[in-house]
Amino acid sequence: MTNLLVFTDLDGTLLDHHTYSFAPAEPALSSLNKLSVPCVINTSKTFHELIELRKKLNHQDPFIVENGSAVYIPKSLSLEINEELEDHGDYWLKAFGPKRETLVHLSDVYRSQFQFTRFNDMSYQDLMLVTGLDEATAKLALMREFTEPMLWKDTDSALDQLRNELSPHDIQIQKGGRFSHLMGKNCDKANAMLWLKSVYEQSGDITTIALGDGENDLGMLSKADIPVVIRSPSHTPPVVPERKDAWLTDDYGPAGWTQAINKALVQLKLI
Repeated sequence: MTNLLVFTDLDGTLLDHHTYSFAPAEPALSSLNKLSVPCVINTSKTFHELIELRKKLNHQDPFIVENGSAVYIPKSLSLEINEELEDHGDYWLKAFGPKRETLVHLSDVYRSQFQFTRFNDMSYQDLMLVTGLDEATAKLALMREFTEPMLWKDTDSALDQLRNELSPHDIQIQKGGRFSHLMGKNCDKANAMLWLKSVYEQSGDITTIALGDGENDLGMLSKADIPVVIRSPSHTPPVVPERKDAWLTDDYGPAGWTQAINKALVQLKLI
């Protein structure tokens, strides 16, 4: 029997783009649970943002945070891991880059040279004004561990200049929709996915399916055995580089997610 391993983005994928509901995905989540197929969350969200959401999802599997910066593995899982991991309470932690404090300290050097405002410079009220987040969500979003988002107020060429300055320190800048994110050069959704796949491969061959809807999911999708682009009501589907076999769902968000998971379970003869 094929051992399937699911990797999924959240917003716009497992969660509805507008309402953040996962209700249409519940039947497929239930199927994965009954078949003991791990479903790994791979998101830009922080550890603290995921704690409550995982309770709502009844999520018991590993999860990847802050765009591939770290993997959290519940200690309750009997996975064979051939390296020493950091103890993080109920979880084992595998980090792919420096801690946030290092990023803040490094970027302090450039505050007089470039115009930017980091999360570290903001109160939760500031973040609420910039993003429209509610108070509770804004407070959780500020509790980052491995990345430091910046509200970039300078030119694109200045951003490239800062990238060059930070490169020798093994720090990259990923430009998002609203913020530019300081993070370790090896922090990447695809790297984190492949590392976790190698952990599961200790007990047999693994087929991976990755589901996402955005540009920051493309690395993960391109490295999966089955790449799935979830159709979005807000933007055109991104093209997965060098993959002509990517699936594109008919339905949006979690409804499309269920469609793709069911298709994979049938194709792999798991149901």
